[in-house]
Amino acid sequence: MKNKTILLVLILLITIPVITSAQRWKRSRYELLGGAGPSSFFGDLGGANKDGVHFMGDMDLPATRFHLLLGVRYKIKEKAALRLNLIYARIHGSDAYTESGRTFRNVTFSSGLFEPSVQFEYSLIKEKLGTRYTFQNLQRFKLVYVNTYVFIGLGGVLFNPKLNWIAPTNKNEKFSRFNLAIPLGIGFKYAINRRACLGLEFGMRYTSTDYLDGHSDKYSKANDAYSFLNLNVTYKLKTARSGLPKF
Repeated sequence: MKNKTILLVLILLITIPVITSAQRWKRSRYELLGGAGPSSFFGDLGGANKDGVHFMGDMDLPATRFHLLLGVRYKIKEKAALRLNLIYARIHGSDAYTESGRTFRNVTFSSGLFEPSVQFEYSLIKEKLGTRYTFQNLQRFKLVYVNTYVFIGLGGVLFNPKLNWIAPTNKNEKFSRFNLAIPLGIGFKYAINRRACLGLEFGMRYTSTDYLDGHSDKYSKANDAYSFLNLNVTYKLKTARSGLPKF
């Protein structure tokens, strides 16, 4: 009987810390974040020295502008989370920056945009918890300690393009200033301390409109898109017994 008691105690001593560590993420399921960075536009106006194409092949560095982000993250599971984003950005494009056939069109636009969106995040490398996985212990830093996640979402984009003039090639169709936006990208996060994290995130936004720049013509091969490279800071909130955040 004595031996069985000793064995039970040993099992408890081994398993309790493991269970406690596995559930640690539940103590801070809510996170607030704020960030900023460059924004890039991919559409009819401006772009690389060729006709408009999808994704980064049409990157135009002189047309880069900025964006600001506020967000709230809620962890559904240890490796899965939902996040609400509120983003304000400026986007810009100009045919003066390209040497393709678009140069002769000579149209420039600028627009502010507002994007409310919800995204689902899944961690390829889950977040490591504890002071040893922070910038306070950089001597132990390893890439496998960096929380790496991919995301996809759904949102809207409200915009109001201003053009220097309307080119004859413009289809000049009626368009809505509020359209669908689909965020898609990858992010990285590493702890500064127990509560705060520093993050870097890249995301494309595919839209349901070809008129983010107020222009659509023969150089267009797809709907307009835009991207954000975001440097952000996250602050973890404690989770109360009720399941709500403690401020």
